[in-house]
Amino acid sequence: MLSQLRRIVQDVAQEPALDNALAGLVSSIKTALATECCSVYLADYQQQHFMLMATDGLNQDAVGKVAIGFSEGLIGWVGQREEPINLAQAQLHPRFRVTPEVSEDRFSAFLGCPIIHHRKVLGVLTIQQSAERVFSEDEESFLVTLGAQLASVLANAEMRDAASQSPSTMTQAGQLTGLPGAPGMAIGEAYVLQPSSDFDAISLKKSDEPEKELALFYRSVKITKAEFNRLAERMAGHIPTDALAIFDVYHQLLDAASLGREIEQQIAEGWCAKSALKRVVEKFARQFDDMDDPYLRERGTDIRDLGQRVLNNLLDSEQRKVKLPKQVVLVADNVTATMLAEVPREQLVAIVSLRGSVNSHAAIMARALGIPAVMGVNELPLLHWQSQQVIVDGYEGHILLSPVDAICAEYQRLISEDAALSARYQQEVALPSQSACGKPFKLMVNCGLAIELETSNAEYTDGVGLYRTEFPFIMRNRFPTEQEQVELYRKVLNSYAGKGVVMRTLDVGGDKALPYFSIVEENPFLGWRGIRLTLDHPEIFLVQIRAMLKANINVDNLHILLPMISDLAEVDEAIRLIKQASFEVSDELNIALPKPKIGVMIEVPSIMYQLPELAARVDFCSVGTNDLTQYLLAVDRNNARVANLYDALHPSVLRALHRLAAEARQLQFPISICGELAGEPAGVLVLAAMGYSRFSMNNSNLAKIKWLLRRVNIAELEALLPEVLACQSPKQVKQQVQRFLEHKQLLSQLRA
Repeated sequence: MLSQLRRIVQDVAQEPALDNALAGLVSSIKTALATECCSVYLADYQQQHFMLMATDGLNQDAVGKVAIGFSEGLIGWVGQREEPINLAQAQLHPRFRVTPEVSEDRFSAFLGCPIIHHRKVLGVLTIQQSAERVFSEDEESFLVTLGAQLASVLANAEMRDAASQSPSTMTQAGQLTGLPGAPGMAIGEAYVLQPSSDFDAISLKKSDEPEKELALFYRSVKITKAEFNRLAERMAGHIPTDALAIFDVYHQLLDAASLGREIEQQIAEGWCAKSALKRVVEKFARQFDDMDDPYLRERGTDIRDLGQRVLNNLLDSEQRKVKLPKQVVLVADNVTATMLAEVPREQLVAIVSLRGSVNSHAAIMARALGIPAVMGVNELPLLHWQSQQVIVDGYEGHILLSPVDAICAEYQRLISEDAALSARYQQEVALPSQSACGKPFKLMVNCGLAIELETSNAEYTDGVGLYRTEFPFIMRNRFPTEQEQVELYRKVLNSYAGKGVVMRTLDVGGDKALPYFSIVEENPFLGWRGIRLTLDHPEIFLVQIRAMLKANINVDNLHILLPMISDLAEVDEAIRLIKQASFEVSDELNIALPKPKIGVMIEVPSIMYQLPELAARVDFCSVGTNDLTQYLLAVDRNNARVANLYDALHPSVLRALHRLAAEARQLQFPISICGELAGEPAGVLVLAAMGYSRFSMNNSNLAKIKWLLRRVNIAELEALLPEVLACQSPKQVKQQVQRFLEHKQLLSQLRA
């Protein structure tokens, strides 16, 4: 049964045309369950009905014509209840609707199952039979399981179908909705980057240039054969001779007499090289998968491995041929720092990440660069994006593909309005950071990604509240040397001479991976990351601390921040190593070193309850609201499926922050906020109401936050706080802050 399920889902995913995919789907289900009829209805939310899209057993003339309202008939009932309906005598049920066009008079038994994707009903699968009987638990389970697996495939198929239409149709069908990752709007051309790909990410496409596609395929085969030759030479003498024969097998499979001929034929029929390769490789691999002999079944793996290598070389060849557009909308499965480095900053206008959430690392990088981003846009396969004109709305999380001129003009007007607002904020960036009633604030910047851009307002800030040292590590293909780190850190410290610079020790793991230091874990956010990793590798930690201390000589503005602290023993061990590094540098240079202040990040809930012990050990603490929110709510901030549950304005998070502020004030323990919440208008107002006065944010947000704080009184914010803390949901919190801003006539001047 499992193999049948897998086969049905693969067949639907591989078929490029939605109509054909659905027709094949109903026939496959009918055969697998040995029933008399199978049909699929898809939801149309504009028309508020389910349309019969394919059937094997009902009247074929009704396909695409018969629609059943969301509140009508058994189909509507399945959609409303969002669960299977299993009836022995469907026509006797009060919800049964007579539809003469479909000719279902002879059927009594009915089983309907919803197809749900991200809490949205996409359609209804039904099977029917003339005998009066309740379908078995196994049959119902099969249909439920199939519906769950088909949901994302059908969502992609619908977008795939829309993507093949004309640009004018795409304006309506090509609006995608993701998660607003970084504010702003931009218009540009999609530029797809992917380190490598697999066949699941390849969407089937036709091409009207078969000669060009053949040339690409031949070139990729040539490169792949050369790779096999090098591999065989390298392995010779290390493995038995008969094991090396696999490389000869690969060579033979690529020859025109084998897979090569089939792929050439597919290209001649109009498929592009990638699609032809996918169709042939998956066809042969499935044939081997279905064989009884274990040895022959294993050859399916060989076919896939071979196809993957050719595919990677094919994608590399295509990537080299793509010319970078003037205004780049970077699109990737998961945007990384190295991908950002491949696009000149003056050309990069927006980011679209198919995976990730509002506070994933890609979104944080986008906010640091001051460019709009939309996350979790997984409806459209990656390779459908290339060269599309794209509008990215980072405020609402909307994306428009191939928009018409009128829509482009409207968005261009909104972009101009954005620029005017930013200019208004910038006019006050040199003024004191204080409230309307004169209470001073310390406004600092988070930096580390692009230091040249991030120091543009250095003279108007109160220093660096968070310097992310991991970016120089991520951007290299090895650990940076001590001297390389010294030069980098000295540049940052000198840029903010006379002002504090908080340097966080290496914080990798979770969604921040080093390309040369692989960490593979089932649950990386609860795993080996931050201080846990560096304490396990003191050779990495000591080199970094030594570099910081050397860079601080003659500047004396270094603060060291320890990330991911969950236990006091970690603090003690880190302090011991910092003292050791200080002794080593002092002894090496024969000088007395300035002593940096040491702080701890409050991001793991356990350490929140040991603030008195922390205050006795370190000089300050800084709240990382991104991870603290993630851990308090048990929500992976990179997971688009649960992204709606992640919100730093959740009442539980705000109450925890309120408690922290009160306890730190009682202990006279310096505390600041360095998470993304500090750079959001609603967030900074609530935090200021709690008594926080030190905020660190992306450079792109600093002028706006200063402008806002200069227009509010602390007494007004303190009056707002009880109403906010009494809220029961993030939505209510946002409504309270919105009403406050409306009352102050500030809402129209803030776009966030």
